[in-house]
Amino acid sequence: MCKRHISLLLTVTILLSVFFIPAAEASATNVTQKTTAVSGGMSHSIALKDDGTVWTWGSNQQWQLGSDEDVAEQTTPKQVADISLITSISAGYDFSVALKYDGSVYVFGPGGDAPIYQVSGLSGIVSVAAGQADGLALDKDGAVWHWVVGYTPSRISELKNVAAVAVGGRHFLALTSSGEVWTWGANWSGQLGNDSMDDSEVPKKVEGLVNIVSIAAGYSHSLAVASDGSVFAWGSNTYGQLGDGTTEASLTPIKVEKMANAVTASAGNETSVALTAKNEIYTWGYGEYGQRGDNSVTISEKTPTKIETEGTPVFISSGVYHNFYVSDNGNLYAWGRNRNSQIGTGKSSNESKPCKVLSDIACDGVYSTDIVAGASKWAVAELSGLHKMNILPPMLWDRYRDNVTRAEFAGLLVNMYESIKEKKVNYPSKTDFLDIDEHTFESEIRKAFELEIVNGVSSTRFNPEGEITRQEVTKMICAFIAVMEGLPMPNDLHNLTYYKDASKIAGWAIPFVAFAHDNDIMQGSSGNFDPLSNLTREQTLAIIYRTINKYEWVE
Repeated sequence: MCKRHISLLLTVTILLSVFFIPAAEASATNVTQKTTAVSGGMSHSIALKDDGTVWTWGSNQQWQLGSDEDVAEQTTPKQVADISLITSISAGYDFSVALKYDGSVYVFGPGGDAPIYQVSGLSGIVSVAAGQADGLALDKDGAVWHWVVGYTPSRISELKNVAAVAVGGRHFLALTSSGEVWTWGANWSGQLGNDSMDDSEVPKKVEGLVNIVSIAAGYSHSLAVASDGSVFAWGSNTYGQLGDGTTEASLTPIKVEKMANAVTASAGNETSVALTAKNEIYTWGYGEYGQRGDNSVTISEKTPTKIETEGTPVFISSGVYHNFYVSDNGNLYAWGRNRNSQIGTGKSSNESKPCKVLSDIACDGVYSTDIVAGASKWAVAELSGLHKMNILPPMLWDRYRDNVTRAEFAGLLVNMYESIKEKKVNYPSKTDFLDIDEHTFESEIRKAFELEIVNGVSSTRFNPEGEITRQEVTKMICAFIAVMEGLPMPNDLHNLTYYKDASKIAGWAIPFVAFAHDNDIMQGSSGNFDPLSNLTREQTLAIIYRTINKYEWVE
């Protein structure tokens, strides 16, 4: 069963969170890159279960099901035997893409010598998206990589600080951590939103869109959800997929009518879907195969219509002519075209309303003891505990002994505050720091400074990539606890007789070191505190685990 846990969103460039609905008022700087748990192509479907296994069904003409068995079509979901520990998936038209826990990417289908092959040149990936014949990959640094299936990926140099990506028929979308949308590729219907019908080889910002938290790409139209719950659409509108009550295409974003409190959207071939903060699903556009899910097969619906659902929908996704949702108890429902068994019901008839297909879908993320491989033995229990809370950043997996940076730690604290308190920190437009502009964690650093839980190394430098010292961490942790619990900062002086190297601890740090020791949040080793040594990621995460448990911030 899916449970709603507090998630630390280190910004989407570093953390894949589970796909629970974010608050409708979420700020653009906390765009969450959701784990894609189910996805559809032209005639096949792929789903991710909560044990990291992948299940596929539908057409296998191009090996897109990940099986080399002599089966042209799989009528019900079947586990892919040769791959595991997957954290996210995406279906192209006749291929599938799977992201493994270690940041490597695999393709099922055309372009290789086997049904499943690894994409060369990609590492440290946190999100993938697939289209007609292309794939996009987002790495932990916010960089975007593009490849045509069967070829080597190349980095899109014009993009940085990207939070999410989407692929349409032959056009591409990128959402930055600051809530901007950039598009490139084919533009025959204005799907790039740049007030023209000219193709673009390089990404360009879509003007007029701000505070965007979710993006989606159909075959020739695009969708964006803003932090206030409104939905914008642009491109082809032949069947009313832009939701403005007309069938006229738009070269720039227009607001979808009768749509409010949306938190995410998905798009198929001329069909649009939105999920609201009230766990309601709305659809509009093309519906000949029942893909709108409103128990009809009318060709066109020009404005959003709520569909009937079972359970509590928490995730939506679209194939070309079929759609999905996942309920909060992990059940998967599908509807739409079923000519090639892509619905997975064992039948060949289309479905005009959601049908249950599979259970145990990955709505709590993927957990395996292998994920903590590479961690020190002392840290395994605490890291496993954090992962079960959904507070173990996947891109820190297998990198536990690297030192944490000042920027990473600031991001960790800010996003934990916003998640636990369920409110956003005011974004200060300016600080005195001159070295954080356009940094991946710029927003988090500014917010941390606003909360008064971090300091710079000087009045004008934060040194975001600098490695933080143990005594610095004690002060930040104390400041964080003070803010969270409404407590004063520790100020009592102690002689710290329990540390042999107490004389090396800076005077300003003594109250914080003593507090951390007395509250079993941060201890030394072999009788020393080592105040000037740096903290590794596993040490930092262990401190977070102990603090969360002490103050019972997560149920």
